[in-house]
Amino acid sequence: MNTKASHTAEHAFIGSLQKIVKKTLKVRKVEHKDSDNVAFLKSSEVELDFDKIVLAEKEVNQLIIEGRKIFHHSFSSLDEAKKKLPDLRANEPRLKNVDKITVIEIENHDLAACSMEHVSNLSECKFFLVTSMSMNGQDYEIRFLVGKRAMDEAVKLTEKINIICKEVGSNHNTVEATIKKLYREREHYYNELKKLTNKVLTDIPIQYFDKQNITVISAILDNIDWRIIQTFVGKRIMEPRTVIILANANDNDMANLVFARSDDVNLDCVEIFDNLRSHQEIGKGGGKTNFVNAKITKTMSDKVLKGLISKSLTSLSS
Repeated sequence: MNTKASHTAEHAFIGSLQKIVKKTLKVRKVEHKDSDNVAFLKSSEVELDFDKIVLAEKEVNQLIIEGRKIFHHSFSSLDEAKKKLPDLRANEPRLKNVDKITVIEIENHDLAACSMEHVSNLSECKFFLVTSMSMNGQDYEIRFLVGKRAMDEAVKLTEKINIICKEVGSNHNTVEATIKKLYREREHYYNELKKLTNKVLTDIPIQYFDKQNITVISAILDNIDWRIIQTFVGKRIMEPRTVIILANANDNDMANLVFARSDDVNLDCVEIFDNLRSHQEIGKGGGKTNFVNAKITKTMSDKVLKGLISKSLTSLSS
């Protein structure tokens, strides 16, 4: 990795970003790794999105094409440097007690106090590419590549875009519109699926057990969206004296199981499930006393549901 080129490109990038957000930015730290480079900016000081990142990225590559020169200035203190260069960027806590301040100037673009080595001309950076922006605690974590690595990654991204275009049946000019359309269609069909799934769930026959004063909702379902089931169960156990035991068969040999109860039912769901599977190989799972998620053998689903109901009733009767 050419650390000098990477660090100089980072200076140019922050300089461009400052113009876009119209404020001086403080880079908390920069890491140069074998895989990529990372700049950390405090999120409390600036609001960023990828549109702003792209604008800064474009300007940096324009500056590289122009071959902006890099100048070095030396000062005896940070105060002296700031007097002569009011627009100076500096990580002030780190520079309070140093004997010499070095300021790196990118021609007509950026001024930053920095002791690291830099290239003499931005053209040596060749190409600048931001690969991602994410949150890391209270920081924006901006990853970037420089030079040949950036070029190679840009080619890979082009290859990925071509694959995406082929998969969704579009071209470079229409891929965004096509993906947005597919997303809207997915949302529409998923909402329809939720309606149908909720109807299946609400139509499950309810069993009443007068002696134990509980309502049991129990069924074996066929490949229903598990998130919808979990939401349904979460709502139903808010109702008093309710126990829910649902198995959802998948395309493989296993089924998802949820075993839950309302807070006013004195059952330890984990203990009952563990007790049942200690006598036979049915699968594995766990959770809280009022809510168990498990994976069970699909062919055992009916036996597991009947066993959990029986053990629950026995426990409540004792």
